Order: sequence, then structure tokens, then C-alpha cells
Amino acid sequence: MQHTTTITQTPACHRRIGAVIVGLLLTVLLAGCGSVVAAAPSETAEASASTGVAATEVTPPSPAATVARSDGEVDVFGAPGDPDPTHTLPPRTAFGTPTVLLVSQVGAGAADGWLEVLLPVRPNGATGWIRASDVELRDVTLEIRVDLAARELTVLDDGEELLTTPTAIGEDGNPTPTGRFFVIDKLETPDPGGAYGPYAIGLSAHSEVLSEFGGGDGQIGIHGTNAPDSIGRPVSHGCLRVDNDVIGRLAHLLPLGTPVTIV
Repeated sequence: MQHTTTITQTPACHRRIGAVIVGLLLTVLLAGCGSVVAAAPSETAEASASTGVAATEVTPPSPAATVARSDGEVDVFGAPGDPDPTHTLPPRTAFGTPTVLLVSQVGAGAADGWLEVLLPVRPNGATGWIRASDVELRDVTLEIRVDLAARELTVLDDGEELLTTPTAIGEDGNPTPTGRFFVIDKLETPDPGGAYGPYAIGLSAHSEVLSEFGGGDGQIGIHGTNAPDSIGRPVSHGCLRVDNDVIGRLAHLLPLGTPVTIV
């Protein structure tokens, strides 16, 4: 499903992404990627009969994360069973993307029917509880890991490395925040040769130095660049810059809700 959106809020990047990104939202890929499909029973039986070798069941990849999505507002509670929510999340982000949340814990016992989720709000690492009946759950097998010391970004699928690429990181005065985050926006820019390359991926992370940037709230993103010599250096306001070919691949590959661990 594709969405057209006008950008009003921006990641904390080297330039004002709000003045640059006015393009289309990419297709939302909430289904888990990279699943392995086992052969149909009839095909398995025929193969076993012809070869005399017992068929081996193919195990599908285990999810790296579970993502919650709702078509409407989502009430967030401080604890399972609380009578009143602490706040309510809108059905879409400021960029017009359907709101997704990363599940960190499934309630048990007295908390059955509840999910603890990571929230795309300040402070980084904030969590809350939502009713499982309010959302649809999807598994995601992909994940991103960022090593700030090595200045590298790695994509894994079911624990297997798909790619590792150098990345620019935040400068000393505006460091890239560390922790566990997730993808909440995927945007196509109107100028593929511009400062943000062809795509920008918004994360649930926020700058811990800047409370406002370019009209937004200091959201951190991953994006391309028209300054490839900056890749691998600490030069941004906290965002992660990668090669334009890489950001194009990531934008088409990563589902919303993909977990992102920055260390």
C-alpha cells in the first residue's frame, strides 16, 4: 500500500530534511521477509519415493522481532490492567506512515492479553503496555546492527549477514544515540542526488542533544548522501549516512518495525 505525504517533521540530520523530503511514502512491507517455503506434501512424497531418502522438513526462519500495528489510535498504559492510558498514539506518524510498535514482551498470567512495546517517543528506550486485542501482530526476520566505534551498519536476516556497509555517524557534539530502536518511516526523496540521497528511513530514536531540528523533534534517521566522502566519518547531527545504492536497497528491503540496535 503506497501513501502520498507532505513532510512536516524531520530526523535530526546535517540539513533540514523537512525542506527536502516531500515525496511518496514507500510500500509498507509489514510481512516478515526472507521466509523459506517448504515443499508441498505431494512434492515431498514424490521426491522421497524417487530417491529413497527421507524428506527433510524445512524450518522457517525465526523472527528477529514481532511488530504491532493498528488501523486506529492505540492506548498506551503504564502497566497491564491500568484503568487509564498514560497517552494515546495516533494511527499515523507525522510523515503519514501507519504507526507500528516493536513488541518487547508478551504478558503472561495476570497480564495475559497485554503486550509491552517500545515507543517512538522521548526518552529513548521508553516502553508501555498495550492491549493485544487493539493491534495486529506480524513477525520480522530482518534486523539492523550499527557499530559506532567501527562506523559500520550491518543487516541480518534470521541471524545471517546480508550486508555490512560503512556509515557516517553523529559528530562529537551531536552523537548518534545508542540503544534498541525500530524503523517507523520509509520515505522517497524528491531529489535522489540531493543531500539525503534517494531515500530516508526514520527511526524511533531521538537525538539526546537536540530537542528540535529543522521543525521536527530531533528524530534520527538513516539516509543517503550527496557527499560520499563523509561516509565513515563523525560528521552528522546524529543521523546515519550510507551510500545511495545501499539506502535504496534498505528502503525496499526493510519492513516497518525492523529492529535497529546501535552500540
